[in-house]
Amino acid sequence: MIDTLLAHVRELLNQNFKNQYGFTDNKVVVSSLLDNSGAIPAELEDRVICFLLSVEEETTLRNKSPRQSGGGSGFLDKSSPLFLNLHLVFCANFKSKNYLEGLNYISQILSFFQHQKVMNPGSIPGMSKRVEKITFELCNLNYDNISQVWSAIGSKLLPSVIYKVGLVVFDDTPIKGITPAISSTGAENSN
Repeated sequence: MIDTLLAHVRELLNQNFKNQYGFTDNKVVVSSLLDNSGAIPAELEDRVICFLLSVEEETTLRNKSPRQSGGGSGFLDKSSPLFLNLHLVFCANFKSKNYLEGLNYISQILSFFQHQKVMNPGSIPGMSKRVEKITFELCNLNYDNISQVWSAIGSKLLPSVIYKVGLVVFDDTPIKGITPAISSTGAENSN
């Protein structure tokens, strides 16, 4: 599911850049930023690198009850939807002489997601049918947070933007049981 989403975002951005600038090569790659030795691989030079920073559950939207209304006759015991937030980093890894070009790509990514804040998962080939909604929200980080992120990554600061991608994933597992609704309390028969 995550891999399919990142591959689709990469393709959309590359197609956008090709349409806008007439490129034949892909400028956006999905990759780890660093190789095992801690260096940025040469093949990622003059590219926008997209990578997954974190995955978290959106606890404020979590439905705590596994019971869902069964339409008046009872309650269905079924797993609750899973609300996920992915944090995606888009960083411009461009040589000094191409620094402004890298900043232009970051600007174009900002513009792209300004107009494409919600994606329909049905239009993404290979995306799980369980994903109902995909949203993109720009993350605002202060200098301390930026420093912590890049320290954790283990790299020098690169021009970048981070998006929080919200996924609503429904569990299509079978119903675990049905709990009947209370139809009477028996109190009306005591008179």
